[in-house]
Amino acid sequence: MEQHPYGYAQPVAGTAEISIDRISVALVPGLAFDLKGNRLGQGVGYYDELLTRVPDDCLRVGVITDEFIFQELPAEAHDVSMTHIASESGVTAIGELPT
Repeated sequence: MEQHPYGYAQPVAGTAEISIDRISVALVPGLAFDLKGNRLGQGVGYYDELLTRVPDDCLRVGVITDEFIFQELPAEAHDVSMTHIASESGVTAIGELPT
C-alpha cells in the first residue's frame, strides 16, 4: 500500500488484482438513496455494471448522509439495489429502515 495525495491508503501500481467473485462487501457512493435501496448516481452506469458481476451474497452498502435518504427515487430495470445503507446514523439493512 502507498499513501494517495489525498491521504488514504491505496494499492501500489502493479499490485495483483483479486477475482471479482471474492468480493463480499461493496461500498457504493451515491447522490441519494431511497428506503428500498435504490441509488441515484451520475447516470453513467459504472457501479450498476460492476454490481451485476459481484457474487449474489455480496453486501451492497450505499454510503450517504442522512439528508440524502429519501422515501422513494426513480429506478430503472438495470439498476442494482443496495442491501444496506450506511450514514452517520449507522448501517441499516434495507427493509429495516424506518418508513
